[in-house]
Amino acid sequence: MSDSLYILGVVAATSCAAYAVGRRRGMRAGLLPLAVRRAIRLAGVCLLFWGGNVAVGVGVALLVRGLGLGFIWLYVNTDVSVLVLSAFQALIFEAWRTQHDLDRGRPTAGGGPGGSGES
Repeated sequence: MSDSLYILGVVAATSCAAYAVGRRRGMRAGLLPLAVRRAIRLAGVCLLFWGGNVAVGVGVALLVRGLGLGFIWLYVNTDVSVLVLSAFQALIFEAWRTQHDLDRGRPTAGGGPGGSGES
């Protein structure tokens, strides 16, 4: 069995378990497509933050090198911690944006109280 197939199987199993727990707790299956859209939006915001963080990091590293202030390896900017921190940035930003939309009485992108999911 390939590693990719194994990982896909593990993720599928935990996803099915989460679905079963959610249904037992009374969560409606019809809300799942909305949740998927919101998750895709969040993944996109995460990638934007990650790309921005890598770009700024590379720029700073090159600036430090160019000014003769030291040497920073460029590969440091692709460390997994940058991706994890970018995910936290995205979570916080999206929570902030969603709360802003709710405070202004607008439906959130991807749906919200009384929202159609369209924006």
